[in-house]
Amino acid sequence: MKKDYHVVALILLGVMALASCNDHLLPPGIGEPNALTDTHKRIALLCMLADINYDLVAASEQELSLNTLKINETLQTNADARAYLGADWQVVWGPAIANSKKKSSTSPVDSFVTDNTMYVARGTDLTTGKLIHVVAIAGTNVVSQKGAIAEDVNVVSETDWGIPGSGRISAGSHVGFTILNSMTDATTGKTLLQFLSTLNAPGPSEIAFTGHSLGGALCPLMALKFIEWKQQMGYSNLTVSIYPIAGPTPGNAEFALYAARQFGANYHSVINANDMVPHAWQKDRFAQIPSLYKNTPPFNPGGTAGFTLPLKEQLDYDALKVVIDSKTYQRIAPEQEYVFQGGANSYPDGSGTYFKEAKYQHTIAYYKDAFGFPQPIIDALAN
Repeated sequence: MKKDYHVVALILLGVMALASCNDHLLPPGIGEPNALTDTHKRIALLCMLADINYDLVAASEQELSLNTLKINETLQTNADARAYLGADWQVVWGPAIANSKKKSSTSPVDSFVTDNTMYVARGTDLTTGKLIHVVAIAGTNVVSQKGAIAEDVNVVSETDWGIPGSGRISAGSHVGFTILNSMTDATTGKTLLQFLSTLNAPGPSEIAFTGHSLGGALCPLMALKFIEWKQQMGYSNLTVSIYPIAGPTPGNAEFALYAARQFGANYHSVINANDMVPHAWQKDRFAQIPSLYKNTPPFNPGGTAGFTLPLKEQLDYDALKVVIDSKTYQRIAPEQEYVFQGGANSYPDGSGTYFKEAKYQHTIAYYKDAFGFPQPIIDALAN
């Protein structure tokens, strides 16, 4: 879907938020990645479809809800998507959305935007021939102030996960987690957990959780909650897998270790070494923000210099870094992450900036350099 680089700026610093990698190198401590599977690539497409209400300002919440029906329409009727995913995919829960009012300076009537979106699709994994359910969670909506401020950058305080030895998650992650858990399907009235609890049919079944950006931070939390519930109920036939994309860290070091133990080999995160977002909020990686795109080449090819963080954002970053340095935020199972090098974008008209490059590395670079989406799929997402 079309992304506005201003949301990356917003998510970069406190009024904005997030992070980076230095000198076009892989982040410290992370090894060379293994190749992504075709299953992972198909789950990634389902993930990106969750951003259906991105940049949409509507006159009513009903309009926002109706727009989400395009997800199932795509799965059912888009020939390129059906060829890529398989022909039997359909939405079986949701899409569920949480909205907020967007105040207008030009109209006395408030409009509405979507803060969070989540849906469940069911289909056949073309690789294994087995049925799989995919829980897809949207990233930050560029027009949602609540999503950016209350969820993305709300990292000063932390909240206990709730189990002894399980650590703490950021207050923003807790806000998003709480919102997702309160969502209900319009048809059945069920929450996600209530719906997933009905899938304990005879025989093995897989439930995959995925999300991009903000969704990449929240999908491990939703998966972890379901795993804990599954253990309580003694269900052994349900396999839970986790596929975060471009997500920041949701919790501290203790939480990261607890989550990694619970996920085991079923954790499959994907991050771009040149993407700002997955480097928040781990302090050693957060420290690399200002120099992320400083070198030319590879960035700003043909120019005399790379891209630097503008002065105002640099000052915001400096203030936020003091807070981050006092925290122990840590990525979950970094040794299991697929880390790739996003190719630099080109700006023939000389219009490149730090945040334009950040926008590209956070979205299009994943489509092209990680998942290798065919052009018709990229076009479908852009539209």
